[in-house]
Amino acid sequence: MTQQSVLGLPYNSLAFGKLLVDDLYSNINQTDNSTVFITPRYNTTGKTELKIGVLLPFTQKDDNLTAQIVWGGSSAIRMAVNDINSRQVIPGAYITLIEKDSFPDSSLDQMSVTNAVYASVTLLQQGVIGVIGDISSSWTSLSALMTSTLEIPQCSFTANAIAFSDKSQYKYFFRTIPTQVIIADVMLNFASKQGWNKLGVLYTDDPLGQQFYQRALIQAGSMDLHILQYQSIPSTQTTDDYLNALTNITNGGARIIMVAATSTPQVEILMQAQKMGLINKNYVWLMMGDTTTELLKKISQHNVNYTTDQINYDAQYQGLFFFDNWLSLTGYPPFETFLDQWASLNPEAYPYAGYRNISSYEGLAYSCMMLMAEGFGKIIHSSKNKTDELEKLASGQLGDDMLPSAFNIGYVGPEGPMNYDSNGDLTSGNYQVYNLQHGIRTIVGKSTGGILNITDRPMFFDGSYEPPLDSPPSIPLNPDITSPISHAILALSSAGILFSLVCFFIVLFNRKHEVFKASSPLFCCLELVGFVLTYISVVMMIGIPTHTSCIVTPVTFSLGFLLVLGNMIAKNYRIYRIFNNIFITRNVITDNHLLKTVAGLIGIEMIILVVGLLVAKPIPTKFDVSFSTHYWSCEAEGNNKVVFLVLSAVYAAFLLLFATFLAYKTRFAGRQYNRYSECKQMGLSVYNILFSALVGFAVIVNPLADFYTKYYIDVISILWATTFSLLILFLPKLQAFYRFRLKERREEQQQQQEKSSSGTTTTTRKSMFSCLKSSGPKPSYFEHGNTNTTTGISELMSLEQILASDEPVLEDDDNSLRRRKPSAISTTTTADNGGSSNFIEVHEGEMPIRKVFRYFPFLSQWEMHHIMVFPWLGYFSHFSKFAKKGTVMSYHHASIYSAKLEDYVLKVHGQGWCDMYIQLPNLNAMNTWEQCFNQKKPDYLDFRRKPTGEEQEVLQSLDIVSGHHPHDMLESGMSEDHLLRRMSDRSSDEDAATVKPTT
Repeated sequence: MTQQSVLGLPYNSLAFGKLLVDDLYSNINQTDNSTVFITPRYNTTGKTELKIGVLLPFTQKDDNLTAQIVWGGSSAIRMAVNDINSRQVIPGAYITLIEKDSFPDSSLDQMSVTNAVYASVTLLQQGVIGVIGDISSSWTSLSALMTSTLEIPQCSFTANAIAFSDKSQYKYFFRTIPTQVIIADVMLNFASKQGWNKLGVLYTDDPLGQQFYQRALIQAGSMDLHILQYQSIPSTQTTDDYLNALTNITNGGARIIMVAATSTPQVEILMQAQKMGLINKNYVWLMMGDTTTELLKKISQHNVNYTTDQINYDAQYQGLFFFDNWLSLTGYPPFETFLDQWASLNPEAYPYAGYRNISSYEGLAYSCMMLMAEGFGKIIHSSKNKTDELEKLASGQLGDDMLPSAFNIGYVGPEGPMNYDSNGDLTSGNYQVYNLQHGIRTIVGKSTGGILNITDRPMFFDGSYEPPLDSPPSIPLNPDITSPISHAILALSSAGILFSLVCFFIVLFNRKHEVFKASSPLFCCLELVGFVLTYISVVMMIGIPTHTSCIVTPVTFSLGFLLVLGNMIAKNYRIYRIFNNIFITRNVITDNHLLKTVAGLIGIEMIILVVGLLVAKPIPTKFDVSFSTHYWSCEAEGNNKVVFLVLSAVYAAFLLLFATFLAYKTRFAGRQYNRYSECKQMGLSVYNILFSALVGFAVIVNPLADFYTKYYIDVISILWATTFSLLILFLPKLQAFYRFRLKERREEQQQQQEKSSSGTTTTTRKSMFSCLKSSGPKPSYFEHGNTNTTTGISELMSLEQILASDEPVLEDDDNSLRRRKPSAISTTTTADNGGSSNFIEVHEGEMPIRKVFRYFPFLSQWEMHHIMVFPWLGYFSHFSKFAKKGTVMSYHHASIYSAKLEDYVLKVHGQGWCDMYIQLPNLNAMNTWEQCFNQKKPDYLDFRRKPTGEEQEVLQSLDIVSGHHPHDMLESGMSEDHLLRRMSDRSSDEDAATVKPTT
């Protein structure tokens, strides 16, 4: 028996038509038909009264479940107030409850709404500082708008509509019941435990559905799950709308489908899915809320209306999963404590209490009151003036201090922890997972505080406990060894490797042949090894990558790329140096130089690559393209992968651009040096590699390119660049080699015939290098230079020797290589119309010059020009024999730019944006020309005054005043220094007289 029954207290209280016995804790007083005051029974003298309003439909009698929620919730709130007052949770204050009937009219017309608004207004006029209620979300929204306007906190334990998360309207509203969108977290946890990572979301196009799928997208990303497809159902919710939505989501590849809808559209979805045959062993349906009762009712109506198309609920809906709120947390310590206290109450004073179980939302209602009181108590405790703060609280003057964040105090109640987000919504809730097994609703999981525990094995549609696949079988896009494109790649790569190996052995066994010696056998072999490695890297790209291929592919490609490009850089750079210095004497490209250069270029890249592979090891990674397709790619691990990728790419780009620069600068080398006629082929190869690299890079960095585009463009670019370079470099060599062999064979046959016909005993064999003799025919395209050759002209003859020779030494059809001596000096005399003579010093010669832009002197080319220097006037002219007119350039002075061995360069500083570089054959010539450019006009040659007698004798001795010298070239042995000494020293008159200009 309860304590009240023992005392024999009579039914002396009436609350909204229900008789309640008085208890030891509170007095119940109904002031009118819609208002009841509940005050504590103990002495409250000296304490501040805090009024809390309870807004519930107390007089509603049409729905027993609603009545159960209302009266059970009010009893839990009263129990909480008893604890608060007895424990003095709010220091110096006590709580008085003012219960207000929010639904006094049973009608649902405009009058009913007016009465509900009136109930809220009259409750707020009582001076309440907090409100608990209402039951339905629609009625709660009316009161929540008013309380938020008046800055009064309001808590609900049943209204879970998503609209209350809008703090622009419901700023002071919070609740102890979680929103329905949190069910998405539980569904995702359940899917993860079943090993699924691909899901679909089917939702109604309303605030609930929209927020559900948005939360599902966010939570799925944090849980490493993937939402394959999300599909909304229009608000019209016609049969066609359901059919279209189901078709779209299943066509998108979703097999595990999360449904976010209220009970009515949810049942309709399940009915249409059954008709379409989508409830089978391949699909799993995760439903929001427990709608088994509504579904069974709908099936019963269908079976009555369609006797020929009966639906077996037990068999055809097996394996469905329903996620619903869990209110009775049996075994949870705070809930067990609550049940102990709940069972001790008198059910005649506290309706639906007195038993060790709950009927509905009693735990949430209790938490609502306790949260509000704990929040008030925290505000009072944290204030400096508690009395003043308590008076402000009682009068409702705290304002912004009453926001939902004030009640986020980490309270743990019978329904678990009450932690809130910025919208006043719980971040977690309590849910049960129901599974239809042979028509019986079975609990298979429970979630508390965001942690899901599977309590029983889930059963699926086919009656098994094995989870089905989360998507249709996915097909890899990587071409395997059996695909036609792989056959094409293998065929082309194999042909390239075979051709490279054949060329390699031909070069190796005939390395002393002049064709290959002219191109350097080592260069050819390294190039061919690079081509083979590049082809191997392409073959490794076929099929699904492995841990081994992810390492081997970048290594082979990098080595192949650097061997091909590095050798051409080493050779072209040496040619570039030779071509830009025509006076060089050591022009042999040695194997040692080639090996050092290539080793250095490869070494830098290998350091970057090896360190990158160790720090960010690439592993095969699967990337889903769609629900039915995916591809594998080698993806580097770690956060440092971008650094090494950028370093490697920048280095490769630098080498490629440098190789292109060298190819451009040496593009004309083959015209003058037959030994380097390979420059044109190397240039074409480099340009082709650059073009292929740009195409491949553009595709790789394009975010819109799909796998096929990137894969095939990359493979084609590599194969094209490799094959083109291989053929352009080695087909001419093989052609020249075999033509030479055929020629030798014909000569041998001819000699044998002559021998047999003439009867001679011995015949001197024609030398292999006879084509290099000056008296022989024109040399072949690939010539071999040999410094030991004693007959003929070897191409190792320096340009100084060629230019200094009086006779033509290079046989060329256009005679472009025939040059005169490199320099000479002359002095010219002119006469004016007045009969008086003016003297102008002129120096002229033919030499290599290079005109450069002063601030970027890298792209200009050396050219052989004829120059005439007028040092007294501060300018000079230069012209090529191929040009129709010359160019005049003014200058400040000249200085020595380089005096290194074989690199004698004079720099003429122009007055504009350009300077001129002039190459000289030796140091004496450079000093001579520096003096010529920097020479100033002597005072005694200033014709504005008459020369003295001494000066006149000097001029006569130099024959400069006679006016009979033509403007011709002087002896190269006559330096300007010699001339100046003769002009300045009269004691040298006799010697000066012996040197005469050539006529």
